[in-house]
Amino acid sequence: MKPRELSEEECKALLLSARYGRLGLSRDDQPYVVPMSFVYHDGKIYLHSRGRGRKVQYASENPRVCFQVDVLEKGWWMSVNAFGRAELLDDIEAKQRMFDAFTRMGLGGHGGKSFQRQDLERMELTVWEIAIDELTGREGVW
Repeated sequence: MKPRELSEEECKALLLSARYGRLGLSRDDQPYVVPMSFVYHDGKIYLHSRGRGRKVQYASENPRVCFQVDVLEKGWWMSVNAFGRAELLDDIEAKQRMFDAFTRMGLGGHGGKSFQRQDLERMELTVWEIAIDELTGREGVW
């Protein structure tokens, strides 16, 4: 059976239900893909990472990213690619938005913990807000 294109609503539904995906970055013609936990909220993909490292370096130099999620079940698959631009933030408001989005999705903070402002101020954390420019998705059987 030929794969079927997903509607925008179906793509968003998969982003809402998935918890892990793969972040694709590129710098100086060198690709880099890394698995990450995430949440989709208000039309954006939220991720977080330490304030330094390869992915932060790549995204700082080239904010164009792709985020991919999929579902693989017995004899059936579905995948979505979200293309967009990553904004890397480390301010208190961005940290609060990101943790609030994780909490609204039932994921809590780290281990379900809620954070106070003073906790967020001490965190060496980069918040990734990915504004989506294009969503594509397909599903099929094998």
